[in-house]
Amino acid sequence: MNNQVLRCWLLLLAVISLFISCTEKKPGWKGTIVNEDGLTIIKNPKLPVYAKPVVTLERDLVIGEKTGIEKEAAFSELTFLDIDRDDSIYVLSSKDSAVFVFDREGRFLRRFGKPGNGPGELNMPIMISLSGEEILVLEMGRRLSLFDRNGEFLRALSAKEYWILVATLDSRKNVYATVGNMDPAGPSYLLIRFAPEMKSASEISRSPAPDATRGFNPFMPVSRWQIDPADNVIYSRPADYVLEYYNPEGKLFKKVTRVFEPVKITEEEKEERRKALAEAPGNIKLVFSEYRPAFNRFYCDHLGRLYVQTYEKDSDGNYLHDVFDPEGRFITRISFKGQLLKVVRNRLYCREEDEEGYENLVRYQLTWKLN
Repeated sequence: MNNQVLRCWLLLLAVISLFISCTEKKPGWKGTIVNEDGLTIIKNPKLPVYAKPVVTLERDLVIGEKTGIEKEAAFSELTFLDIDRDDSIYVLSSKDSAVFVFDREGRFLRRFGKPGNGPGELNMPIMISLSGEEILVLEMGRRLSLFDRNGEFLRALSAKEYWILVATLDSRKNVYATVGNMDPAGPSYLLIRFAPEMKSASEISRSPAPDATRGFNPFMPVSRWQIDPADNVIYSRPADYVLEYYNPEGKLFKKVTRVFEPVKITEEEKEERRKALAEAPGNIKLVFSEYRPAFNRFYCDHLGRLYVQTYEKDSDGNYLHDVFDPEGRFITRISFKGQLLKVVRNRLYCREEDEEGYENLVRYQLTWKLN
């Protein structure tokens, strides 16, 4: 073999070696997708696609009593919030029985609602939901009040015999709600879809509720749900790390799962719960599980990505959040101080306490660095 041929072979081997090296370093999803009778199941491994952070969080807004806002804009409690298409922020304060509205820069715009049972008044409001031009406010007294984006009262809807705990509007004006079902044979939480104006109701799914006859587990898994950009409902089964997707007609069509390491409940945590419930009315029998559920809350953003709060913590004691792409693949993890409340248009909104114990609304800008 002459020198020229030898050099060509060496060059070719170098190129192949470089290609293999680059291929090995490029991250890839290690999960599987199976189809069972029309149901797509995305099975994620324990580790995300990207071992290193691929999204950065930069705090760019803080709203709260001690941040210099005028007295009229100082909400007593950050109960719930939602964001409209202009990125205006709607903060519900149950203690004030009012909704506070801020623009995207955090400037106070207006407030609406006051205590009472009359039209436009709010009786113990517990959550809000925006859809187009309408704002739904769920009240403890089984009433749902609707306002326009300027805070003008439109109408009230009655939940009738239903005990609604959570309610959200989809883009079609359907009302999705978690309904308490205190059947002695088996208490449960039902996910119900109400047609516009609460004209009819259909059950989508259900999960167990606390059963006083068997004892109360303060760490029991609690199913929650979100509506994605296509009006699909994502329903969580946190005991086994399962997220179920139902289409707008109520048919289950996809599941997302992940292998996880369960977090053991410490004796200190159990003692904290005992003390917290010691003065509760009645004789509550406590029954503790050995491990926490796989995760707690989760949120869906404008693209369909999921942000799932686990019970694992980072080195600073902040909860780790698993992030899934719109296809249901586990891609990365993030953490931050405070409780997540909303993610929309690459902005993350959460509830945080400052050093003096005051509650603030904090917004982070998300910057993605995916390959």
